[in-house]
Amino acid sequence: MYSVKKRISFLLLLIILLSTSGCTKFQSSIKDLKAETFGIARTFNVYDDFGNQTMTVSGKSTDMQPSEVENVILITIDGYSWQHVGSSMIAVENGLENLVETYELSQAIDTSKEGNGGFTSLDRSINNFKSEFSGLKRVIVVKNQSGVIIAVYEGDNVLVEKSGLPSSTKILIDNKRMTIYRCDFEIFEAEMIQ
Repeated sequence: MYSVKKRISFLLLLIILLSTSGCTKFQSSIKDLKAETFGIARTFNVYDDFGNQTMTVSGKSTDMQPSEVENVILITIDGYSWQHVGSSMIAVENGLENLVETYELSQAIDTSKEGNGGFTSLDRSINNFKSEFSGLKRVIVVKNQSGVIIAVYEGDNVLVEKSGLPSSTKILIDNKRMTIYRCDFEIFEAEMIQ
């Protein structure tokens, strides 16, 4: 009996530590659970092949799931159902700002002068650990399928993850969810390009 109480206490302590430590992987799981159960407030921006925004749909209680139809996303938004396929789409939780109009991105990036890496396998392992535990300071440049830049986001604690949605990537930016569908993207550590 004592060992069961001890294990439960340890498990509760571990959950509390993870939830208060800023572990981005844990925060992402909680964000997904919240979206699936109660929904999260977000805006869906749809773009054409020329980078023009063709539609914006906003809701205070939204979730995204794979549809019963292949390659289609089923969006539940304030009690309504919406299916999306084809066009580039960025779904952003309220509070994330698209910086595309104000952000200047160089076409040539050279890190050889400032870079301090030396053992790429060690650098990769350290970056992966930091990304999952505390997140990395990153800049996300999103392009439509024709390569036109349609969005730029940045955050201090950014985690990039595989999505269960077709043709999508999910990103946690400072505990706010962004999902990009049928888009090209570049994700840089902020120090590389600033």
